[in-house]
Amino acid sequence: MKILHTADWHLGQTFMQKSRKEEHQLFIDWLIETCKTENIDAIIVAGDIFDVANPSVEAMDMYHSFLLEAYKLSMEVVIIGGNHDSASRLNTTQSILNQLNIHVIGGEKEALQKIIPLKKDGGTKAVVVAVPYLRDGEIREILTQESNVEANEKFPFAVKKHYDNLLQEAQNQHPNIPIITTGHLYVTGSALSGNEKELHSIGTLGQISSTCFNENYAYVALGHIHKPQIIKHPNNTIVKYAGSPIPLSFSERDDQKEVTILEISENTIQTKTIQIPQNRKLIRIKGTENQIIEKIKIIENNTNSTLADWLEVIITEKVNFRTFNENIRSIIADKNLEILKGSTDIPKEVFQNVRDEFIAEMDNNPLDNIEKIFELKCQKSGLNEENINELKPLLNSIINEIN
Repeated sequence: MKILHTADWHLGQTFMQKSRKEEHQLFIDWLIETCKTENIDAIIVAGDIFDVANPSVEAMDMYHSFLLEAYKLSMEVVIIGGNHDSASRLNTTQSILNQLNIHVIGGEKEALQKIIPLKKDGGTKAVVVAVPYLRDGEIREILTQESNVEANEKFPFAVKKHYDNLLQEAQNQHPNIPIITTGHLYVTGSALSGNEKELHSIGTLGQISSTCFNENYAYVALGHIHKPQIIKHPNNTIVKYAGSPIPLSFSERDDQKEVTILEISENTIQTKTIQIPQNRKLIRIKGTENQIIEKIKIIENNTNSTLADWLEVIITEKVNFRTFNENIRSIIADKNLEILKGSTDIPKEVFQNVRDEFIAEMDNNPLDNIEKIFELKCQKSGLNEENINELKPLLNSIINEIN
């Protein structure tokens, strides 16, 4: 039996007001073809099917289209809800989809069957213990007046107990069969992309040790972290994040995107990964005006796709933005590139001396120095002297109108 593990599709994502529909559809098309060529028997999608709890009709259509293609290939599908998904929305279709060998576990509550035998040639080859994104109150009783610190301490124990109980139940029902489990959570020590570091640095609730997963689980199929990786386990149980199929932010631009294939033979599991082709590159360029222009000049068009690559530009010096933007537009005119984001990262020491001028006496009124404050603001935004002088007449006209 061959099982494919993927996660974190985030269908319906809008990235800086840009739809990811084309990229997601190309991924799903590739996934279906890969399932055909690899003779995949079952797919596990470990959460965050959608980007928001109330996905668009377009995203829902893409999801249903995938399920239909999987059914045509006679594959079993196991889908768990993630923190971005609506558990109740996913759970509403369980009873219908079960008839098509599609098992959807949107959340702990109202889940029909969490222990799923995967069969081939008349016999059960593997068992999936389908655990979705866990909310604290779903797996333990929260006491009145319980503090956040107490919750942070108790939640990991409740998670481990939940997985251990389900494992015992699965072993009782299907002895001597490899047992796979799923999860959509943050395992302590996971390697994170830039934006994920910010998300997981707040609090500890949901940060689980890999020891939460009993050694008798043959494979732990995880979602939630977008960077594919194997998590260290003291008993060498394979604990793996599938990662997202496309980079969902510029901080993920260098992450390899892949799916994992589990091959089960004689009750043992072997794994391999297949890299997902990227139809749109996310590119970040940082430097001075001249450095950025030279770097853009040498960017080659993506020969794998007709989709425009998306560019983030970070400038590290004060420039004339009107001239700078005109120069960049002329360069990318012949390239399949689109600038999605621009920002400045100018060293703070550049502004320290002018800031010192405004460490004011008690009777110093900043409103007496509007033009100087305006200059400082422009400089901090990366504008050079020429740009600032062009804007001063506009400032003066506003001040005159106010007066």
